[in-house]
Amino acid sequence: MGLVFLIVIGGMLGWLAAIIVGADSGPARLRNIMIGIAGALVAGVVINPLIGGSDLLGGQYGIDALLIALFGSVAVLLAVNLWRGEELR
Repeated sequence: MGLVFLIVIGGMLGWLAAIIVGADSGPARLRNIMIGIAGALVAGVVINPLIGGSDLLGGQYGIDALLIALFGSVAVLLAVNLWRGEELR
């Protein structure tokens, strides 16, 4: 159940990250949400346990874990948009 939660929350965090980054316009919305899901999964599954945060896959949801997942979404979204050479707001 933790993985499904992380994918759903990752989609929302990807959308929020796209707004934060300024890449929320045009047909790239779906791509940005998918990138946000990937960033949230990486941050929530890999980075969060490494720094001693709660286990999202185990169902231990905390504000710290969600903020780290948001940070991961923003970081991956920024990296992909910069790599693709897309101009941000």
